[in-house]
Amino acid sequence: MSKTPNNVVAFNPLERKHLGASVADALLAQKVHPLHAIPAFLGVGIYAIYYVGKFAAYSKLRIANEDQKFTLPIYVGKAVPKGARKGGGAGAVGGKELSARLAEHAESIRSATNLDDKDFFARYLVVEDIWIP
Repeated sequence: MSKTPNNVVAFNPLERKHLGASVADALLAQKVHPLHAIPAFLGVGIYAIYYVGKFAAYSKLRIANEDQKFTLPIYVGKAVPKGARKGGGAGAVGGKELSARLAEHAESIRSATNLDDKDFFARYLVVEDIWIP
């Protein structure tokens, strides 16, 4: 934000934090899906995973997310284009990285002996790779 001559701070909608907030708001506006039933789709982006089950250690999450409120994610993550973690992939449209990452989470939960994958939900947003960080 810049200051005007009378020291009033001028709002800059293109400031990085405002652009980031816009992406976050767009994610939170997305429909919530059962994590175990998300089909494969094209794109990279960001996601939030929510828990609603009865596992005692996650009781605060269950309470925050009950009645389909989904206000407190257990995990927030990203899926970038292949090669992006090594400095490549910038500007790439991407393959199925985002849906594949969500599928990895679902598989990991299924392998746990004390959790039920039907107790996890996710919202996700396909975005251009520049907005993922």
